[in-house]
Amino acid sequence: MSQGTALIKFSKNEIELLINSLHMSISTVVPCVENGEWKKPYETIQKDLIDIKFQLIEKEREVKVDVKKEETGVNNPAECYDCED
Repeated sequence: MSQGTALIKFSKNEIELLINSLHMSISTVVPCVENGEWKKPYETIQKDLIDIKFQLIEKEREVKVDVKKEETGVNNPAECYDCED
């Protein structure tokens, strides 16, 4: 069986809902199932979603920093008052 990947678009809020849902599922105690092996795929997906969430947060932070630089004229030669002509 071959494995593939799929591009699925979720908002940050939807990712947080998925993470919370997975957490609730994983934390469920199933008395008739031993050693919790059934949780492993869900834990993997949860970890991946947490990584994606942090990547989104970092990207948002970078965009805010870039916008702030543009607003203050950082790296904008047109607004460089100390530059020589």
